[in-house]
Amino acid sequence: MYHGPYFARHHDDVKIETPPCVVCGETSELYLTQAEFNALTLTREDGKPYYLIQQALPHRDSDFRELVMTGTHPECWAQLFPEEDDR
Repeated sequence: MYHGPYFARHHDDVKIETPPCVVCGETSELYLTQAEFNALTLTREDGKPYYLIQQALPHRDSDFRELVMTGTHPECWAQLFPEEDDR
C-alpha cells in the first residue's frame, strides 16, 4: 500500500491502479488530476508516450512517479537498492 503524499481529491480526479510491485506484489490505487491523467496517456502517432513522466507529472516527487510507472513502493525500492555506507 502506498503511504506517500497525496493532494486533496477534487471532483475531476482519476483513480488509477498501479502495476504490481516487484518486491511485495501489491498494487496501489492512486489519484491523478484529469490534466495529469491526460498528459500521461497522450500518445504520439507511433504509439509512444508524448511526454516523459517527469514532464507529465512535474510537481510529483520521484517516489510517486516510480509508483505510477512500475508499482514499486518507496520502502520496497529501498529494499532493492539499499544505501551503502560511505566508508
